[in-house]
Amino acid sequence: MLLFGNRHKLELLAALASAGEDGVNLSELAAHQGVAASVYYAPINDLLRAGLVDKLPRRLPDRRRWYRRTEGSVWGPMRELAEGLATIEVTTS
Repeated sequence: MLLFGNRHKLELLAALASAGEDGVNLSELAAHQGVAASVYYAPINDLLRAGLVDKLPRRLPDRRRWYRRTEGSVWGPMRELAEGLATIEVTTS
């Protein structure tokens, strides 16, 4: 997890990598992870600036914002890496 900055960025990367065309909603991801959606704001903005994620147009009447990964060869290996890292427990001495 430390490789990606924090656990929330890794969770977001994993969710985006495995999401279909509908993408990821930060509120739904946060509810699933048991955290506030705000923990994903900085990571999603980083990914938007890097061009790895697109903000999808809103689908009325749904006011929620959805994000989808951009096309690219990075997402297959990213999914495998994120899934592998998620299984590692960090121990402190």
